[in-house]
Amino acid sequence: MEDGKMDMKLADRAKATNGRFRVWLITFLLFAASLLCRTPLHSQARATGERDATKFPGASIVEQIQAALNDCGSDPCEVYVPAGTYNASPISGWRNKDREGIGVALGIAIPSNAAIRGAGNGRTVIKVTRTAIDPPAALFANANRSNRNIRLSDMSISWIDSAKTYDLVTIFVCHGCDQLELDHLSLEGNPNKLVNLLDSTGSSVHDNIFLVHATGYGHGDNALAVNRFNAEVSVGLFAGVVRDNQFIETGDYRTFSMLIVTQSGTYVHSNVFEAHLPPPGNGTGIEIGQNNLARLAENVKISDNVFHGASIAYGGLNNSEITGNFFDHGDIYIALQGGTISSLSELTIADNELHFGSISISGIEHTFTGRLAVTRNRVYDGNIRTAGSSVDRDLEITYNSVRYSSNMSGIDCYVCSVVRGNIVRDAGQHAPGYLIAGVAQDVTDNLYIDEQHDYEAGTICTVANPSSTVCLSPETSRGSTRWVLLRGGEWGFGWTNRILQTDQGKFFIHAFVSSSVLELEENPLEKSVPILPAGTHYHLYHTAFNGFELDGAVIERFANNVAIATAGFSHAAVQEDGEVRIRSLSGNMFHPYSCYGKCAIDYRSNATAPEPNAAH
Repeated sequence: MEDGKMDMKLADRAKATNGRFRVWLITFLLFAASLLCRTPLHSQARATGERDATKFPGASIVEQIQAALNDCGSDPCEVYVPAGTYNASPISGWRNKDREGIGVALGIAIPSNAAIRGAGNGRTVIKVTRTAIDPPAALFANANRSNRNIRLSDMSISWIDSAKTYDLVTIFVCHGCDQLELDHLSLEGNPNKLVNLLDSTGSSVHDNIFLVHATGYGHGDNALAVNRFNAEVSVGLFAGVVRDNQFIETGDYRTFSMLIVTQSGTYVHSNVFEAHLPPPGNGTGIEIGQNNLARLAENVKISDNVFHGASIAYGGLNNSEITGNFFDHGDIYIALQGGTISSLSELTIADNELHFGSISISGIEHTFTGRLAVTRNRVYDGNIRTAGSSVDRDLEITYNSVRYSSNMSGIDCYVCSVVRGNIVRDAGQHAPGYLIAGVAQDVTDNLYIDEQHDYEAGTICTVANPSSTVCLSPETSRGSTRWVLLRGGEWGFGWTNRILQTDQGKFFIHAFVSSSVLELEENPLEKSVPILPAGTHYHLYHTAFNGFELDGAVIERFANNVAIATAGFSHAAVQEDGEVRIRSLSGNMFHPYSCYGKCAIDYRSNATAPEPNAAH
């Protein structure tokens, strides 16, 4: 019995010990689990290489992203923002300070080797609202000077700004960044700049949508700026690339520029620029010019971009090129701006195509503009012109094609050293095909031809389609048709006249499709035209005014030029204004030939000696 009692006691003790062990084990496991629960993202980071921002504490996604970045410490880090629509916390609550110390409230400070990625453009959406009492602000900025390897991608960000101040108000600003990448973003709103890159090296901005909504000067001023800003910051030779982006202006103000390029070594290619403005609707797609260090950017290439209602404009580039771009209602306008102290030289403008746009080069006194080449461009419904600044020198205008220049000269060269191999057709009313002034070394192998007709027989009206013979009434809705029917006359199939003049205005002609029907040009910036009722009178103008106009020109060689006007020149084949001197003249052909001015020589002649006056 005693032995049995002892065994029972030992068994009870064993059970108690096992129970205490189980309690201890459960307690240990719960404690270990609590430790793991406190740091689940560290294990997630080791497993997946990213942190889910929504798992971190914060007043809004702004503070949550910052907390996730802070959790990375100095390690490389990727922060993921899942799909969803997030409202930023009020700007007045943003606690980060900008490193420049100029009072900009900063939402998220990004360290080196950090990436912030959404679930996709349109899937991850962050909305920011800046009120009238909020300070200047930036949603994203680099945390320290000279940050490296920062990436923001795959999300949409919208900024609504109703404050009066706008300085340094931006979605993203990077000072002195190296190897920055912005891709697959949709950035929209009216901060001062959607993105502001200052003194950056090796940036890659690609496959984004920039929708800038200008609501007043400074609000929605531009979408993206690549600028040389601080002389104390060292930058590399390659600022970076801006490619395959879509820039869209959705506001009504015309003081904006979609993209500003003033930093050397920037490559801008394969982007689309669209300005949705009231007619004439020509906004600034790319602004170039003097940077904050009072210099023009160098080694910039702007190529293969498409512009709709937008231009490349303003202050110029050095040792750079603008090539292979397409413009629909846009210009290439190069002109040093007031206050510029840097000279402009070695710019090539080549192989661009412009519809309803011109190429213009101008200068300012006391600052050199020269050694520019404008070559192999195709200009429709516009012209090529240079201004008459006395400090402009050595501009080459070669092998360009200009077709219909409205009321402007086809090629207008006040300071061109070489005008060679160009073709001008059907220049506008009261304007010459070529206007040459100043000192030119070589004016050779140029062609001017005009095949337009003076015609106003019969009357016209708007019809619904090219086969209709029923005139539409003025009560018909505007913009329903582009077809015009002639009664009582006969047009020539394929005439080159470009403007239909009526008592309701001028309309561009796309084509004469038959002897009695023409098609008007569709203007993408003004989709509607008034209905021309039955009995409308019209006029088609023969526009060949002068073939060549020489304005006080001194020309070393004037040879092998041709000017032909099918219906004759309205004024003269050649017009002299002021004293004209030509040192070598040969091989020119003008049909019909006439000369207005002193005309001491026959411009068709191989001789250089004075000949009888041939003025009409």
